[in-house]
Amino acid sequence: MTVGQNHLNEALFLTTVLRGPILLIAAMMVARLIWRPDVPPYSLSTRSTDVLLHPEKYARPEVCFFVRALSVLGVVSLMVAVFTFIREAILQFAS
Repeated sequence: MTVGQNHLNEALFLTTVLRGPILLIAAMMVARLIWRPDVPPYSLSTRSTDVLLHPEKYARPEVCFFVRALSVLGVVSLMVAVFTFIREAILQFAS
């Protein structure tokens, strides 16, 4: 592997591993800001994963698509980071 590819892998990993949690936090914040009035307020008993997986239960319908899109982009970004890490590990151990 060349030096340029190594820097590209590092940049891709760092970008995606930082962007993923930021997108997930943004999705959670949007869902909490646009909370449905008929649902009890967000509390410690509210599961964050449930809010991110099922925003239609908690957020108003006009922003459910946006919350879901941010959640999906965050998860995909973290998956890319994991696959980049695995690829780098395989290339390092193979050589």
